Amino acid sequence: SSPRLRHFLLRMVDQLDAPAVGPDLSPWAARIHRALSIAAAADATDTADAPAARPRLAYVSPLPPEASGIGFYSAELLPALGQWYEIEVIVTREEVEDAWIREHCPIRTVEWFRAHAARFDRVLYHFGNSPFHQHMFALLDEIPGVVALHDFFLSGIQAHRALFGAPHAWERALYASHGFPALADRAPLNDKVIRYPVNLPVLQASKGVIVHSEYARRLASQWYGEDAGRDWTVLPHLRVPVPARSEARAEAREALGIAADAFLVCAFGYMGPVKLNDRLIDAWLASPLAEDPRALLVFVGEREQGEYGRQIARMIPRGAGRIRVTGWADAELFRRHLRAADIGVQLRAMSRGETSGTVLDCMNHGLATIVNAHGSLADLDPEGLWMLPDEFDDRELIDALLTLRQDAGRRARLGEAARAVVAARHAPEVCARRYAEAIERYAAAPGWTDFLAKTRESADLEALAGTLARDFPPAPRRRQLLVDVSAMVWIDLKTGIQRVVRAVLGEWLSYDENWQVEPVYAVSEGYRYARRFTCDFLGMAKDWAEDALVDAWPGDVFFGLDFHNSAVPDRRELLEKWRDAGVRIGFLVHDLLPVTHPDFFLEGSAPIHQRWLETITVFDFAVCVSRSTAQALEDWLAASGPRRAPPLRIECSHSGADLAASAPTSGLPPGAVAQLDAIRAKPSFLMVGTVEPRKGHADALDAFDTLWKEGLDINLVIVGKEGWMVDALARRLRAYEAHEPRLFWLQDISDEYLERLYAVAAALLAASHAEGFGLPLIEAARHRLPVIARDIPVFREVAGEYAYYFDDLAPALKTWLELFRQGRHPAPDGMPWCTWKESARRLWRLSIGETD
Repeated sequence: SSPRLRHFLLRMVDQLDAPAVGPDLSPWAARIHRALSIAAAADATDTADAPAARPRLAYVSPLPPEASGIGFYSAELLPALGQWYEIEVIVTREEVEDAWIREHCPIRTVEWFRAHAARFDRVLYHFGNSPFHQHMFALLDEIPGVVALHDFFLSGIQAHRALFGAPHAWERALYASHGFPALADRAPLNDKVIRYPVNLPVLQASKGVIVHSEYARRLASQWYGEDAGRDWTVLPHLRVPVPARSEARAEAREALGIAADAFLVCAFGYMGPVKLNDRLIDAWLASPLAEDPRALLVFVGEREQGEYGRQIARMIPRGAGRIRVTGWADAELFRRHLRAADIGVQLRAMSRGETSGTVLDCMNHGLATIVNAHGSLADLDPEGLWMLPDEFDDRELIDALLTLRQDAGRRARLGEAARAVVAARHAPEVCARRYAEAIERYAAAPGWTDFLAKTRESADLEALAGTLARDFPPAPRRRQLLVDVSAMVWIDLKTGIQRVVRAVLGEWLSYDENWQVEPVYAVSEGYRYARRFTCDFLGMAKDWAEDALVDAWPGDVFFGLDFHNSAVPDRRELLEKWRDAGVRIGFLVHDLLPVTHPDFFLEGSAPIHQRWLETITVFDFAVCVSRSTAQALEDWLAASGPRRAPPLRIECSHSGADLAASAPTSGLPPGAVAQLDAIRAKPSFLMVGTVEPRKGHADALDAFDTLWKEGLDINLVIVGKEGWMVDALARRLRAYEAHEPRLFWLQDISDEYLERLYAVAAALLAASHAEGFGLPLIEAARHRLPVIARDIPVFREVAGEYAYYFDDLAPALKTWLELFRQGRHPAPDGMPWCTWKESARRLWRLSIGETD
């Protein structure tokens, strides 16, 4: 209960480190360590064999009979890729139905691969969005390789993994890819799966990335910054050329029961909103084709079972029997329609970065094919397609259908051009050569994976992993804004500084920008990510979160938003290493008062604060909460600061005034309503802030004691905890409380209660002898509450002409009361103030290095 003891204990807490949590390696170093450990533990005979004539390639992909499009793709690629590599296939089931693969490629299990990874020169993973790829995420983490990314988003499979065998895979991948704003998004899971790509862990673990369209690379830049995807390889999606056979069309039509002279338009694939099947039906029904008895529109695939499927079912009868849906189509039925059709229509919306194999199938079979320039379709060769705009209208689609209906020669020329494009650019031999070029280019690129073959030479894999993690940052990645909230994590004193931290942090964690906002806190090893604290702060589940050691790389920013006078000086060496490595480091400076006004603080406070100042001013920048504080910092630097070049960059950013936006506490104590009524009943002067020497509470109590004795019926309301060096004052306040009903000392009240006090008081009394800013002044102005303030420079800066200033409080209060009765007191209405949203935005820009 003793304020001195409480202060001493808090000071002791300042000197302690939070206990270590989890492994001693940062997340990126831990990932590298896993790969090094597997390589080091591999059977020595795997690396003692005579080298193969061609590099040994581990090929990780689903394969037939697994019902995977990527599996069938791989079965067509492997024979051509075998010209370049000695290939062994890594599968989850040893049954592989393709004869060429069984004859030419050893078939290995995932477990075998883990034990013998060191025998391979190259590793190639094929990642898609189906459950057939779920084992690859952990495998890639352990055994790095080149990734062929067939679906950019990978969100469906990540959500699936979380349900089947990899708890929290979704949350961790979403967080790694987009940070806390995406995690805090309250949208249903299905909407988030559609909205967010969650592929960053895969991209970062890869040796290199292969995609099939420039669109996928543009998506990387959109989501992860302009440099993301720059070194990716874009190569054509594979298709085995189909030889032209004049009799194939007639045979297919006979088998399907379609007349030889019918005009057949086919759309291929599962019917859903992303295929725009409804748009095609609308255009068909609005065109002369709907009345043409020889025209037939066939959707080759299943219809979605939800509302979209029911919508399609309602539209089809309007086609007078000439609009059909085949339902599920096996490979033979699919190929018959490709051979039988006159036109293929493949429209797309809401692309996930995937490549449409069905468009290439249409082109490969010589079909005149209509597409819209959406997603990866826009990157296809327009010589072999009728390319509509991405956002086409029905008139443009109708025009394409009718033109190709009426001009058989144009249909034939477009189909032959499409077939030629596939043969020249998409044939297995062409794609295999491009694959080999990409794999070898990535193998030659310097990176931490070059150390895998040398791991037996290192006795300390952890030290090696840590070094490699610092020297080879993951890519792509968003730059980190590492926000120090150490004091909040260890003990939230709920003072004005913590209010600033809560308000700014709440805003920053909502920013959906190309920065990863990462609250961090100090521990004995350095800094850890404050993920569990942040989950609590945002009011969401934290069972997925691990407070791992911080990884910091060039381009990141470390910003000391919270104030902790020992955490930063004790970690100066680490922060200097980060700065020297290219991390920008700065701090929010609330005040220099323990140094400039030491008499107001406990003995020993000044040297502690001096040490903090000496530490923060060797770094890159400081943001002060007021111009007065900025001037005090400049004066201190000139007199006592470290000599440095270039000079410390000093900026100013005022705090916000809207209390409700600062993650306020809530709740009213028993008797609050009666207390508020008593405060409202007579002129009440509100003081807000910890009861400590510089705040002027003793002066205020003296003045009110004088005025009460003179017969003035006014209230003094003090909101603030008992601080330091006020034992006598605290006893005096309690004694007054016992016999003076016009004194209210409210400790540990919620922000909600404070808001109500602002609403019922007659004026804010700011009696401080020194301040860094004076947050209650602008909070009062926001509530249109008049301000009576001691005449000090920082209050003049904050309130200007919109406050009543005093030197001697008792007579000043009497004068103000008379002005108040006459309506001539300074009104706060014009006092400039900003919202926390505006304050946080300015502080953000200053932190990341943007200038006005």
